[in-house]
Amino acid sequence: MSGRRVGRAVDASMSLLTAISSNALEPDYAVAAERRRREPAAVRPRRTVPAAVLAVLLGAATMVAVLQLRTPDGGPSPRELLVREIEERTRAAEALAAEREAIAGEVAAIQEAALAADPALRARLEEAELLSGAVPVAGPGLVIVLEDGDQPAPDGDGEVDPAARVQDVDLQVVTNALWASGAEAIAVNGQRLTSTSAIRTAGEAILVGLAPVLPPYRVEAIGDVRAIQTGFARSAAANHLTFLQSTYGITATTTAETELRLPGAPTPTLSHAKRPGVGSSGSSSQEGSS
Repeated sequence: MSGRRVGRAVDASMSLLTAISSNALEPDYAVAAERRRREPAAVRPRRTVPAAVLAVLLGAATMVAVLQLRTPDGGPSPRELLVREIEERTRAAEALAAEREAIAGEVAAIQEAALAADPALRARLEEAELLSGAVPVAGPGLVIVLEDGDQPAPDGDGEVDPAARVQDVDLQVVTNALWASGAEAIAVNGQRLTSTSAIRTAGEAILVGLAPVLPPYRVEAIGDVRAIQTGFARSAAANHLTFLQSTYGITATTTAETELRLPGAPTPTLSHAKRPGVGSSGSSSQEGSS
Protein backbone atom coordinates (compact mmCIF):
# COMPACT_ATOMS: atom_id res chain seq x y z
CA MET A 1 0.00 0.00 0.00
CA SER A 2 1.52 3.21 -1.01
CA GLY A 3 2.04 6.00 1.39
CA ARG A 4 0.59 8.67 -0.88
CA ARG A 5 -2.10 10.72 0.96
CA VAL A 6 -5.44 11.23 -0.70
CA GLY A 7 -6.35 14.99 -0.49
CA ARG A 8 -9.90 16.27 -0.06
CA ALA A 9 -11.99 17.40 -2.99
CA VAL A 10 -11.18 20.82 -4.41
CA ASP A 11 -14.81 22.08 -4.14
CA ALA A 12 -15.36 20.86 -0.62
CA SER A 13 -14.94 24.38 0.78
CA MET A 14 -17.46 25.73 -1.76
CA SER A 15 -20.35 23.58 -0.55
CA LEU A 16 -21.92 26.44 1.44
CA LEU A 17 -21.79 28.85 -1.49
CA THR A 18 -23.15 26.16 -3.77
CA ALA A 19 -26.06 25.53 -1.43
CA ILE A 20 -26.86 29.27 -1.21
CA SER A 21 -26.76 29.71 -4.96
CA SER A 22 -28.85 26.64 -5.69
CA ASN A 23 -31.42 27.38 -2.95
CA ALA A 24 -31.72 31.17 -2.96
CA LEU A 25 -35.14 31.25 -1.30
CA GLU A 26 -35.81 30.18 2.24
CA PRO A 27 -37.90 27.01 2.51
CA ASP A 28 -40.81 28.96 3.99
CA TYR A 29 -40.87 31.31 0.99
CA ALA A 30 -40.77 28.35 -1.37
CA VAL A 31 -43.69 26.69 0.46
CA ALA A 32 -45.74 29.91 0.31
CA ALA A 33 -45.04 30.35 -3.39
CA GLU A 34 -46.05 26.77 -4.12
CA ARG A 35 -49.29 27.17 -2.14
CA ARG A 36 -50.14 30.38 -3.99
CA ARG A 37 -49.51 28.66 -7.29
CA ARG A 38 -51.86 25.80 -6.44
CA GLU A 39 -54.56 28.05 -4.91
CA PRO A 40 -57.43 28.94 -7.29
CA ALA A 41 -57.58 32.55 -8.51
CA ALA A 42 -61.11 33.02 -7.19
CA VAL A 43 -59.97 32.32 -3.62
CA ARG A 44 -57.29 35.04 -3.68
CA PRO A 45 -58.33 38.39 -2.18
CA ARG A 46 -59.02 41.04 -4.81
CA ARG A 47 -57.32 44.32 -3.94
CA THR A 48 -57.49 45.96 -7.37
CA VAL A 49 -61.09 47.20 -7.07
CA PRO A 50 -60.69 48.90 -3.64
CA ALA A 51 -57.49 50.56 -4.82
CA ALA A 52 -59.20 51.91 -7.95
CA VAL A 53 -62.15 53.21 -5.93
CA LEU A 54 -59.77 54.92 -3.51
CA ALA A 55 -57.87 56.55 -6.39
CA VAL A 56 -61.12 57.89 -7.90
CA LEU A 57 -62.23 59.33 -4.56
CA LEU A 58 -58.87 61.03 -4.03
CA GLY A 59 -58.97 62.52 -7.54
CA ALA A 60 -62.50 63.85 -7.03
CA ALA A 61 -61.56 65.40 -3.69
CA THR A 62 -58.52 67.08 -5.26
CA MET A 63 -60.61 68.51 -8.11
CA VAL A 64 -63.21 69.91 -5.72
CA ALA A 65 -60.48 71.55 -3.64
CA VAL A 66 -58.89 73.15 -6.73
CA LEU A 67 -62.26 74.50 -7.93
CA GLN A 68 -62.99 75.97 -4.52
CA LEU A 69 -59.61 77.70 -4.48
CA ARG A 70 -59.99 79.14 -7.99
CA THR A 71 -63.58 80.35 -7.54
CA PRO A 72 -63.86 83.26 -5.10
CA ASP A 73 -66.74 83.10 -2.68
CA GLY A 74 -69.02 85.86 -3.89
CA GLY A 75 -66.13 88.17 -4.87
CA PRO A 76 -65.71 90.04 -8.17
CA SER A 77 -64.28 88.23 -11.16
CA PRO A 78 -60.88 89.21 -12.62
CA ARG A 79 -62.66 90.93 -15.53
CA GLU A 80 -64.76 93.02 -13.14
CA LEU A 81 -61.64 93.98 -11.20
CA LEU A 82 -59.91 95.04 -14.43
CA VAL A 83 -62.90 97.08 -15.58
CA ARG A 84 -63.10 98.74 -12.17
CA GLU A 85 -59.40 99.66 -12.27
CA ILE A 86 -59.73 101.06 -15.80
CA GLU A 87 -62.69 103.21 -14.74
CA GLU A 88 -60.79 104.50 -11.70
CA ARG A 89 -57.72 105.34 -13.78
CA THR A 90 -59.91 107.05 -16.39
CA ARG A 91 -61.59 109.21 -13.75
CA ALA A 92 -58.19 110.12 -12.30
CA ALA A 93 -56.89 111.08 -15.76
CA GLU A 94 -59.96 113.19 -16.44
CA ALA A 95 -59.54 114.95 -13.10
CA LEU A 96 -55.89 115.71 -13.89
CA ALA A 97 -56.86 117.01 -17.35
CA ALA A 98 -59.47 119.30 -15.83
CA GLU A 99 -56.93 120.55 -13.30
CA ARG A 100 -54.44 121.21 -16.09
CA GLU A 101 -57.04 123.18 -18.04
CA ALA A 102 -57.85 125.26 -14.97
CA ILE A 103 -54.19 126.04 -14.34
CA ALA A 104 -53.70 126.89 -18.02
CA GLY A 105 -56.60 129.34 -17.77
CA GLU A 106 -55.05 131.01 -14.74
CA VAL A 107 -51.69 131.28 -16.51
CA ALA A 108 -53.39 132.78 -19.58
CA ALA A 109 -55.17 135.35 -17.43
CA ILE A 110 -51.94 136.37 -15.67
CA GLN A 111 -50.14 136.51 -19.02
CA GLU A 112 -52.90 138.66 -20.54
CA ALA A 113 -52.67 141.11 -17.63
CA ALA A 114 -48.87 141.28 -17.89
CA LEU A 115 -48.88 141.87 -21.66
CA ALA A 116 -51.65 144.48 -21.66
CA ALA A 117 -49.10 147.29 -21.40
CA ASP A 118 -46.94 146.02 -24.31
CA PRO A 119 -49.00 145.32 -27.48
CA ALA A 120 -45.89 144.60 -29.59
CA LEU A 121 -44.66 141.90 -27.23
CA ARG A 122 -48.13 140.46 -27.07
CA ALA A 123 -48.31 140.21 -30.88
CA ARG A 124 -44.92 138.48 -31.01
CA LEU A 125 -45.98 136.00 -28.34
CA GLU A 126 -49.23 135.19 -30.13
CA GLU A 127 -47.35 134.60 -33.37
CA ALA A 128 -44.87 132.33 -31.62
CA GLU A 129 -47.69 130.34 -30.01
CA LEU A 130 -49.45 130.03 -33.35
CA LEU A 131 -46.33 128.78 -35.16
CA SER A 132 -45.39 126.36 -32.39
CA GLY A 133 -48.85 124.81 -32.23
CA ALA A 134 -49.41 125.73 -28.60
CA VAL A 135 -52.81 127.37 -29.22
CA PRO A 136 -55.95 126.12 -31.04
CA VAL A 137 -56.34 127.21 -34.65
CA ALA A 138 -59.19 127.30 -37.17
CA GLY A 139 -59.41 127.67 -40.92
CA PRO A 140 -60.02 125.89 -44.23
CA GLY A 141 -58.16 122.71 -44.94
CA LEU A 142 -57.97 119.16 -46.20
CA VAL A 143 -59.08 115.98 -44.41
CA ILE A 144 -57.68 112.53 -45.24
CA VAL A 145 -59.27 109.51 -43.53
CA LEU A 146 -57.39 106.20 -43.57
CA GLU A 147 -59.17 102.94 -42.67
CA ASP A 148 -57.79 99.44 -42.19
CA GLY A 149 -58.31 96.89 -44.91
CA ASP A 150 -60.24 93.63 -44.53
CA GLN A 151 -57.87 91.35 -46.41
CA PRO A 152 -57.68 87.91 -44.69
CA ALA A 153 -54.42 86.57 -43.35
CA PRO A 154 -52.38 84.24 -45.64
CA ASP A 155 -52.70 81.30 -43.21
CA GLY A 156 -56.48 81.34 -43.61
CA ASP A 157 -57.35 81.36 -39.91
CA GLY A 158 -60.10 83.93 -40.43
CA GLU A 159 -58.11 86.83 -38.97
CA VAL A 160 -57.33 90.03 -40.83
CA ASP A 161 -53.86 90.25 -42.32
CA PRO A 162 -51.70 92.43 -40.02
CA ALA A 163 -50.23 94.05 -43.13
CA ALA A 164 -53.73 95.28 -44.01
CA ARG A 165 -53.77 97.58 -40.99
CA VAL A 166 -52.67 101.21 -41.19
CA GLN A 167 -49.18 101.51 -39.73
CA ASP A 168 -47.23 104.39 -38.25
CA VAL A 169 -45.12 104.74 -41.40
CA ASP A 170 -48.30 105.33 -43.46
CA LEU A 171 -49.32 108.24 -41.23
CA GLN A 172 -45.77 109.58 -41.35
CA VAL A 173 -45.79 109.56 -45.15
CA VAL A 174 -49.16 111.35 -45.29
CA THR A 175 -48.33 114.03 -42.72
CA ASN A 176 -44.89 114.75 -44.21
CA ALA A 177 -46.46 115.21 -47.63
CA LEU A 178 -49.06 117.59 -46.18
CA TRP A 179 -46.33 119.67 -44.51
CA ALA A 180 -44.41 119.79 -47.79
CA SER A 181 -47.59 120.81 -49.65
CA GLY A 182 -48.07 123.92 -47.51
CA ALA A 183 -50.08 122.81 -44.50
CA GLU A 184 -49.84 125.26 -41.60
CA ALA A 185 -51.31 123.03 -38.85
CA ILE A 186 -51.92 119.26 -38.76
CA ALA A 187 -53.71 116.99 -36.30
CA VAL A 188 -54.19 113.20 -36.28
CA ASN A 189 -57.37 112.07 -34.51
CA GLY A 190 -57.40 115.37 -32.64
CA GLN A 191 -53.72 115.18 -31.60
CA ARG A 192 -51.90 118.29 -32.80
CA LEU A 193 -48.49 117.83 -34.43
CA THR A 194 -45.58 120.09 -33.53
CA SER A 195 -41.85 120.13 -34.16
CA THR A 196 -41.33 117.66 -31.32
CA SER A 197 -44.23 115.31 -32.15
CA ALA A 198 -43.52 111.73 -33.16
CA ILE A 199 -45.71 109.12 -34.84
CA ARG A 200 -44.59 105.66 -33.84
CA THR A 201 -45.82 102.19 -32.94
CA ALA A 202 -45.93 100.73 -29.43
CA GLY A 203 -46.99 97.10 -29.61
CA GLU A 204 -50.09 97.07 -31.81
CA ALA A 205 -51.07 100.68 -31.08
CA ILE A 206 -50.04 103.83 -32.95
CA LEU A 207 -48.95 106.73 -30.78
CA VAL A 208 -49.06 110.39 -31.79
CA GLY A 209 -46.76 111.95 -29.26
CA LEU A 210 -47.74 110.01 -26.16
CA ALA A 211 -51.44 109.55 -27.02
CA PRO A 212 -52.68 106.31 -28.63
CA VAL A 213 -54.93 106.69 -31.68
CA LEU A 214 -57.36 104.15 -33.11
CA PRO A 215 -58.78 103.61 -36.61
CA PRO A 216 -60.17 105.22 -38.61
CA TYR A 217 -57.29 107.71 -38.70
CA ARG A 218 -58.45 111.26 -39.48
CA VAL A 219 -55.63 113.53 -40.65
CA GLU A 220 -56.63 117.21 -40.72
CA ALA A 221 -54.47 119.88 -42.32
CA ILE A 222 -55.24 123.62 -42.28
CA GLY A 223 -53.96 125.79 -45.11
CA ASP A 224 -54.61 126.76 -48.72
CA VAL A 225 -56.86 123.89 -49.80
CA ARG A 226 -56.08 124.16 -53.52
CA ALA A 227 -52.33 124.30 -52.95
CA ILE A 228 -52.39 121.39 -50.50
CA GLN A 229 -54.48 119.24 -52.84
CA THR A 230 -52.21 119.93 -55.80
CA GLY A 231 -48.99 119.35 -53.87
CA PHE A 232 -50.28 116.18 -52.22
CA ALA A 233 -51.46 114.72 -55.54
CA ARG A 234 -47.98 115.24 -57.00
CA SER A 235 -46.16 113.77 -54.01
CA ALA A 236 -45.01 110.21 -53.38
CA ALA A 237 -47.66 109.93 -50.66
CA ALA A 238 -50.43 109.74 -53.28
CA ASN A 239 -48.70 106.77 -54.94
CA HIS A 240 -48.18 105.22 -51.51
CA LEU A 241 -51.91 105.40 -50.72
CA THR A 242 -52.77 103.93 -54.12
CA PHE A 243 -50.42 101.02 -53.44
CA LEU A 244 -51.98 100.41 -50.00
CA GLN A 245 -55.48 100.34 -51.45
CA SER A 246 -54.66 98.01 -54.35
CA THR A 247 -52.49 95.64 -52.30
CA TYR A 248 -54.02 95.54 -48.82
CA GLY A 249 -57.44 97.14 -49.24
CA ILE A 250 -56.56 100.15 -47.05
CA THR A 251 -58.85 103.00 -48.06
CA ALA A 252 -58.02 106.71 -48.05
CA THR A 253 -60.77 109.30 -48.44
CA THR A 254 -59.88 112.95 -49.14
CA THR A 255 -62.30 115.83 -48.61
CA ALA A 256 -61.94 119.61 -48.58
CA GLU A 257 -63.42 121.52 -45.62
CA THR A 258 -64.16 125.22 -45.38
CA GLU A 259 -63.70 125.27 -41.59
CA LEU A 260 -61.50 123.03 -39.46
CA ARG A 261 -60.73 123.47 -35.76
CA LEU A 262 -57.58 121.94 -34.38
CA PRO A 263 -56.69 121.91 -30.68
CA GLY A 264 -53.48 123.24 -29.27
CA ALA A 265 -50.65 120.91 -28.37
CA PRO A 266 -49.19 120.62 -24.88
CA THR A 267 -46.25 122.93 -24.39
CA PRO A 268 -43.07 120.88 -24.78
CA THR A 269 -40.32 120.94 -22.19
CA LEU A 270 -37.00 121.84 -23.79
CA SER A 271 -33.90 120.59 -21.97
CA HIS A 272 -31.13 121.66 -24.37
CA ALA A 273 -32.55 124.12 -26.94
CA LYS A 274 -32.01 127.77 -25.92
CA ARG A 275 -31.97 131.17 -27.54
CA PRO A 276 -28.52 132.21 -28.76
CA GLY A 277 -26.66 134.14 -26.09
CA VAL A 278 -28.66 132.63 -23.20
CA GLY A 279 -26.66 130.52 -20.77
CA SER A 280 -23.12 130.48 -19.49
CA SER A 281 -20.49 131.74 -21.87
CA GLY A 282 -18.06 129.12 -20.68
CA SER A 283 -20.21 126.29 -21.94
CA SER A 284 -20.63 128.01 -25.31
CA SER A 285 -16.89 128.52 -25.74
CA GLN A 286 -16.26 124.95 -24.67
CA GLU A 287 -18.72 123.62 -27.25
CA GLY A 288 -17.19 125.78 -29.96
CA SER A 289 -13.65 124.64 -29.24
CA SER A 290 -14.47 120.92 -29.15
